[in-house]
Amino acid sequence: MRNFIFFIISLFLPLLGFSQAKENEQVSLDALLNDTQFSSDNTQMFEFIWWLPRKFWEVSYAQDPTSSKEDFMELNEIFEDYELFGVVKGEIGHFGGITYYPEEAILKELVINYKGENLIIVPKEEISADFSNFFMIIQPMLGNMLGQMGNNIHFVLYKSIRGNEVLPVDPLGSGVLTIKLGDFESTVDLPLNSLLLEKKCNEDGKLYSGKYIFCPIHGKKLVNQ
Repeated sequence: MRNFIFFIISLFLPLLGFSQAKENEQVSLDALLNDTQFSSDNTQMFEFIWWLPRKFWEVSYAQDPTSSKEDFMELNEIFEDYELFGVVKGEIGHFGGITYYPEEAILKELVINYKGENLIIVPKEEISADFSNFFMIIQPMLGNMLGQMGNNIHFVLYKSIRGNEVLPVDPLGSGVLTIKLGDFESTVDLPLNSLLLEKKCNEDGKLYSGKYIFCPIHGKKLVNQ
């Protein structure tokens, strides 16, 4: 019972202890993608949302030997004050075929909320030429990799709300990011686990999530590496 209580505490208490962030080169891209991609388990509807924070591009560039710091700085500049999401929705037919929703229908159902504030979509006429070119480059790449699904990903750009100081959404910060697409809802408790350095149990030396405060086995406070 004692171990079970400490396990529950370690999972659900707020992040009270100090957690260390991994260097970009240490972050697993697969784990980061798992933390930022969300899909429903609806057997009649295909729903997929991909959050692409600036941190994703930082990690990608840091681990790509062919990229340059100048390339990243240019991309980072156009992403400043914006949050980007890729969204797909479609009805699954009797034989597994998917009829994808157009962008207009998706935008009517999509709500992104951070710290109690709904993010505001950037109107198409306000999207910069650089961002438009970025979408033109990435869309066919996704189509080649993912087929019809990639061709039907709609990229949605959101504004920062400077007045209320809740943005930009910091993957290493605190707070809750809630993503809704129609009836599908996913909640992200920040910071993202994939970006945190694991903590160590002094009893057996095992590593656990950087979000944990106590060892789920021994109940003792975990220590930073």
